[in-house]
Amino acid sequence: MSWKKITLWSLLALIGLFILLLLIVIAPSVWRHFVTYPALDAELAALEKERHATPKVTSLILYRGILHAHCYWSHDSRGKLEEFIPAAKKAGIDFIFFTDHPHADLDSFPRAYYGRYKGILIEPGSEKKGILAWPLDSMVIDWRTDHDQLYKQIISRGGLVFYAHTEEPHDWDNPDFQGMEIYNMHTDSKDENMISHVPNMTINGASYRRWAYWEVFDEQTEILSRWDTLNQGRRIVGITAADAHDNQNFRARYLDDGRVEWSGINTSVIDTTEAGLLEWILLSEPDTAGWAFKWQMDSYYASFMQCTNYLFADTLSSRSIASHLRRGHLFTAFQSLADAKGFIYYSRDKDGYLSGIMGDSVQTALAQSLNAVSPLPGQFRLVRNGKLIDTVTDAYEYHYEKLIFPGVYRVEVRLFIDSAWRPWIYTNPIYIYE
Repeated sequence: MSWKKITLWSLLALIGLFILLLLIVIAPSVWRHFVTYPALDAELAALEKERHATPKVTSLILYRGILHAHCYWSHDSRGKLEEFIPAAKKAGIDFIFFTDHPHADLDSFPRAYYGRYKGILIEPGSEKKGILAWPLDSMVIDWRTDHDQLYKQIISRGGLVFYAHTEEPHDWDNPDFQGMEIYNMHTDSKDENMISHVPNMTINGASYRRWAYWEVFDEQTEILSRWDTLNQGRRIVGITAADAHDNQNFRARYLDDGRVEWSGINTSVIDTTEAGLLEWILLSEPDTAGWAFKWQMDSYYASFMQCTNYLFADTLSSRSIASHLRRGHLFTAFQSLADAKGFIYYSRDKDGYLSGIMGDSVQTALAQSLNAVSPLPGQFRLVRNGKLIDTVTDAYEYHYEKLIFPGVYRVEVRLFIDSAWRPWIYTNPIYIYE
């Protein structure tokens, strides 16, 4: 056989091997697109038909909110009002407490976006050195300040200090921080194999983005365990973090001089070039934010839907939201599975009167029962001091009327989807004391 034929056959073999490997990589995603994800959508549609109204237990108003998100102020986001406000409206979000990375050690507030936009409350905050800080006032944060002193400065003026990325080391003994993330999407994605995730998002991101997100999901059991332990010492509010950046994507926009800027992951600029054949094929009319091309692995809407904080408060104002957040009057839900509006966890006294809701401290004499109601049937799990003590399955309501000892009691709710009980709701605890 001549060297030309050997070369040809070798080349064909390599091409065949490449095609085979490509098929192996994308085949699972194709199967999910045509079989798995449509079936899961059908399951959720059937579950939604079982939704029913729940009684109003408290005079407080339920608001949906995002407590970790980034906009153009952060170095790794370019998010504008034209992008995140429509996403928030579509997801039913009432407030966004931003946590943008500061530009320097001296961090002035207010800055970036703040106030109300189309009915959505926006409050600026910072993420740095493992904390989320919301001053809620005109203030300059000096990030060079010792942590203990820094926390006291922010909190003494009515602000909030929560721990972010709680898979990482923190000063857990610090007496001043007020809350922590019990789930963070970025944390969850750290152990993922992008070789499978990127093809899946490419094939299914447009039609089945929520299920592509769920391929990444792992329940953060170690973080939940730490939270349970900390709560036995004092109140530590638990929140979920969308950590929304809208930056895991490739985008292009026209510049004022007619050239095209291409940007990639974390908004880094890949190239600035004259418009050519590639641009003629891929680019379209710019959207309201100015992007003429956008391929996304994440988006504000998908992030807002994946993990949402449901907060009971008096009014939709920064002070009211912060006050009730500080008191733990919230539960978190994976809204991409189902909207949790209508859920509540509370205690009643021996006469049947409301004695507290999640986040409250209730004396044993006033805690005759612990109760939860859900708009959808699910599995209720009661956790006391970090240990599962009771489970009720396929129910709309939960009542724990056994002898209630002092302790920290929180509720989880799971939905039966894809032959498994998937986490849906985590409540903040009710603290029972003598």
